[in-house]
Amino acid sequence: MMHSLLRRATSVALVALALSGCAVAPQAPQVAAVSRKSVSTFELDGRLAASDGQRAANGTVSWTHSPRSDTWTVYSPLGQVVAQLVATKSGATLLTADGQMRQAADANTILPEMLGVSAPLEGLADWVQAAPRQGARVLTLDEAGRPARIADDGWIIDYPEYADTSAEAPPRRIDAAWGDTRIRLIIDQWTPRP
Repeated sequence: MMHSLLRRATSVALVALALSGCAVAPQAPQVAAVSRKSVSTFELDGRLAASDGQRAANGTVSWTHSPRSDTWTVYSPLGQVVAQLVATKSGATLLTADGQMRQAADANTILPEMLGVSAPLEGLADWVQAAPRQGARVLTLDEAGRPARIADDGWIIDYPEYADTSAEAPPRRIDAAWGDTRIRLIIDQWTPRP
């Protein structure tokens, strides 16, 4: 009888212990996504590193973007102009430091020569603003409700750092990956234009 009571008390204690483990743990509050609108005209200066497993490039970059044109200037780590790419609706021209000029129907054709890797030109203006374009998916948010990770046309874009803690702050660092291709951009200066 005593043995039966002891077994029953032990069973009740074990069930109570198991049930206490099932208690709902407090969950972190859900963060609402903030609305991020991209601007159509901007200037940025930053530091770029790109690699694809075979080639690698790094330096500083200046980019002026508008609906009508894009101008990228890439500088070596010592500050010399390595290349400048100007793209308009009518075509693109790449001028390199050795005086060579290459023209193409669009910038997508020659942008890889300047960056050292392929990159989706049509998405870059949205990526640098952490403003997901149509078809892109926000995978995770940071504590301010801003995109922390986006999937866009096979690329994964991470935003480990923003310029400040406000919801509308521009990204400070962007890490993009597609297969072996990696692009890191640290934005030192961001200037939206009217």
